[in-house]
Amino acid sequence: MTTALALLMQGNDRLATAAQAEMVLADEVCLRHAGCLWHGVTILLRTGEFESVDAHLWKLESRRDDGLADLVALMRAEHAQYVGDLMGAREALERLATTASPPTVRELAVPCYLEVLVAANEPDIGDQVLRDHDFGRLMRRQALRPFLLAVRGYLHLAAGRADEALKDALECSRLPVTEVAAHFTVAHRRGLLALAAAAAGRPDIAGPAAAREYEAATAWRSHSHIAWALYVLEMVEGEGRPSDRLRDAIDLMELGRSPVGLAALCFEQGRRFLEAGQEQAGRALLLRADGAARRIGDKALSGKIENLLCALTSPAPQASLTAQELKIAELAQNGYTNKQIAERLVLTVRTIEFHLSNVYRKLGISGRRALANEVLPPPQS
Repeated sequence: MTTALALLMQGNDRLATAAQAEMVLADEVCLRHAGCLWHGVTILLRTGEFESVDAHLWKLESRRDDGLADLVALMRAEHAQYVGDLMGAREALERLATTASPPTVRELAVPCYLEVLVAANEPDIGDQVLRDHDFGRLMRRQALRPFLLAVRGYLHLAAGRADEALKDALECSRLPVTEVAAHFTVAHRRGLLALAAAAAGRPDIAGPAAAREYEAATAWRSHSHIAWALYVLEMVEGEGRPSDRLRDAIDLMELGRSPVGLAALCFEQGRRFLEAGQEQAGRALLLRADGAARRIGDKALSGKIENLLCALTSPAPQASLTAQELKIAELAQNGYTNKQIAERLVLTVRTIEFHLSNVYRKLGISGRRALANEVLPPPQS
């Protein structure tokens, strides 16, 4: 696992890092060692190998090893968070942060729980978790300290405490992060520094940090990381108008299969379109953000979107699909390929493509990836 961690820290060969972690997890010795398991799974999550992580966790869960049960539950909760099941992750981590055994798993569960609360836009509950779990004592764990600082920094930022966020981000940026390098929050610490510095009125820090985040993301070649880095650059350097950066970030976040990131990006770009007076484009993006927010259980973001939509003066255009278009769209949402849909409905592939093109046009979306998050309208009567 040392080799996999070293590759991760170099940050320029995502595929080789994933392959190394897979090789280690295939070793029976690793499957009996808690530290090896945790590092292997978190590295695979960091490389975006979500299906592989799911398969490894199913195998571990089927072994029913009581000594590793809570560690496996922690890794399952982390997986749930990154694929967008914030509600499931939150429920599991709330328990693990209080009762997990051994204590090292419980200590890891606390910052993971805070990560989920920040992602779900619930900083008030996060502040209570800081008080309930003696964060000061956890901070004395040097190996965990970068992770704890990064998570608390994001919590401060979400709560509007820019100066406190900047303080944590600066300290985190100075620490070695070998043991916790796989965590997304730690990996994005340059972005945290950039956003916190911008919020605190320190452009001298924000600009270089945003540039370093983008350099790291392009070296790692992860769609979701590049999307995040583009968002950071835009928030630091942009002028508050609808931007090509955010448009590209949305497309990349779709490819990275991150509904949490997609909800945030669509909301930001949609809000900007509304402020620019482009209601139709803004409404479409906000509805897209709302679909993602509801899927992940982010009630706070759904509430913000509802307030923005209710304030619009023009009525929403009513998209309507034919019965055939609706049936094809539903099959596409369920993962069927055009060829499989054609075979199922006894139609040609060209006909399926024609109907899907009409669906995309009517819903105002770009393609099949965007369709996955759409709430389909009823068919034409």
